[in-house]
Amino acid sequence: MIRLATFENNDLIPFREINQTQYNYFNSDCSLIKTVYTQYVVFKYLQLNLKEHFDFIKKWEKVPANKMHFTIGTNIHYILQSNKLVLNVLIGFKFFLDNAEAYLKRKFGKNSDEVKSHINLTRDCFDTSFAYRFLSKLRNYYAHLGFPLEVVHFDIDFNDIDPEISEHSCKLLVDTEMLRKEQELFGAIVMKDLEKIDYSIDLIPLIKELTYSINTIQKNIYSLQKTEIEEAIENIDFFVGTKKTGTNEIKVYQNYKQTGNEVSFDVLHVPMEIIEELKDYKKNWC
Repeated sequence: MIRLATFENNDLIPFREINQTQYNYFNSDCSLIKTVYTQYVVFKYLQLNLKEHFDFIKKWEKVPANKMHFTIGTNIHYILQSNKLVLNVLIGFKFFLDNAEAYLKRKFGKNSDEVKSHINLTRDCFDTSFAYRFLSKLRNYYAHLGFPLEVVHFDIDFNDIDPEISEHSCKLLVDTEMLRKEQELFGAIVMKDLEKIDYSIDLIPLIKELTYSINTIQKNIYSLQKTEIEEAIENIDFFVGTKKTGTNEIKVYQNYKQTGNEVSFDVLHVPMEIIEELKDYKKNWC
């Protein structure tokens, strides 16, 4: 017998019996969902890095002068934290791009239309977005030469009537003159961009702009798999019905044997938590 069961508080409670053919389809759908998640979780990892960066920046937006520590912009620990968060974003971005292309090539084939669609989209992002071009290369600077942020700058929105409530906002500025010395790290295309810029570059708006390209790429990856993902979820939901709650898990077990006090069986974990994440992604992002 092959049975679906809820699992909670170490209790396995069967609620539906299925045959071998149904199990084979069910297992295939679960495997597909788990495979899809191997790419999606890299996107999720990048989103966590972006959130950590933006949460950090938000703390330093519109800070009243009477709550401002004026030496923080040169504090080595604060500068290290700023560099760390930017580097985490850049590493996550590179990880996301490399993983997505490898995932699609393995799934659909190196010369497939799906892979061509993805590569064309990333090339279009590179061609049309300075943020995408520059940040994809800035990681090279971090990897080979260290941290480009040496001081964190604060702009002052001065209040003439009440100077104490003048507001300070941070900028993560990198010196373009310093960057232009490293043509090998940035490549010819980005170097042409830098040669046209005679001012320091603030990374904060560039990272914000980068999020648009990242979301566009992930939406395309989802769309390439949309039909099979949604069919697999629909099939799993059909068998599970309303048995999934906020606290239990869903299992499929078979080859149940009991010898004396010993019980053994084979268990398939149904990835309902991944399914919920994919449903939320479709609802909130697509």
